[in-house]
Amino acid sequence: MRPSIRRWRVVFKLHFMINYQFLKKYLTKISIITFTLSCICFTWGFYVIFYDSPDDYLQMNLVKILYLHVPSAWLSIFFYFLLGISSLLFLVSKNPMYDIFAKSFAYVSIYLSICTLITGSIWGKPAWGTWWIWDARLTSMLVLLCFEMLYFLVRNSFQSELRSAKIAATFAILGLLDLPIIKFSVDLWATLHQKSSVLTFDGPKIHESMLYPLFIMFFSLFLLAIFITLISIQLEIVRRKINNEILKE
Repeated sequence: MRPSIRRWRVVFKLHFMINYQFLKKYLTKISIITFTLSCICFTWGFYVIFYDSPDDYLQMNLVKILYLHVPSAWLSIFFYFLLGISSLLFLVSKNPMYDIFAKSFAYVSIYLSICTLITGSIWGKPAWGTWWIWDARLTSMLVLLCFEMLYFLVRNSFQSELRSAKIAATFAILGLLDLPIIKFSVDLWATLHQKSSVLTFDGPKIHESMLYPLFIMFFSLFLLAIFITLISIQLEIVRRKINNEILKE
């Protein structure tokens, strides 16, 4: 047996035994809690949005789509950041658990990116008169989605899971460069997309009657994203355990 393969067997088994026992003990309970809290927050959020939140004086009730669009955008960036950091830790430490975390974060991030672009297009059609425009914010968000798709494409392109994990991790780290571009695109270029009105140095610029339900929906979606992440981690661990998949070169 090649030394590199033997080393990976030892590393994987050691980390798997240590981390799997902890995850097996706590992940299921945490998953149930996060899903329950998410359902409660969504119920509360929808009530506030449709019964208490005012319509915009220009966009009327069309503005209510921001309560899904904006949190999806924030969280897609946040979970891609976690994907990039996990990928970096995986390359540095050689701990397979970081690869499992990265893959799970990638699932959540790509779902949220798709949700962001779809809700943005639905909002843009009546507001801008078009489903899509090569706006700096929209284009940079589309680039992020391309990195996420490329991540999964690479992971399924090689027989060696170790090699595909390493290459996919490298692309994930490169994708981190797009995150500040997404954030500051509306400030660096003239765009149709409105400038940041919540996460600004001067504080939120929208009324608290709209800010309140926005944060409720953010935490609702955040808890749901955590739930999906935990489920993905458990499924990936079970898959590797059943198939006895050791990262090989």
